[in-house]
Amino acid sequence: MSAETDATWVDGNAIAGLLGEMFGREMTTVDRRCDTCGRHSPVGAHRVYRGAGVVMRCPTCGDLALRITVVEDRHVVHLRGTWGLTG
Repeated sequence: MSAETDATWVDGNAIAGLLGEMFGREMTTVDRRCDTCGRHSPVGAHRVYRGAGVVMRCPTCGDLALRITVVEDRHVVHLRGTWGLTG
């Protein structure tokens, strides 16, 4: 099955509410630069995989962009790349 037809992922817009709760702002339009391929993409364009937590990957190369896990009563967030969170 090709990456384009793989139904195991959704785009970053699917977790807009979760990201908004964690960062206190609209996140789907935030620009992220991937450390691996160097491409800039809005967070909403990234691929999101759900399981025991949430994993977001670069839409171009698939490198890890974000990982969210729940530990007891809090979210643990791991960001990679350059996120345009200014302003």
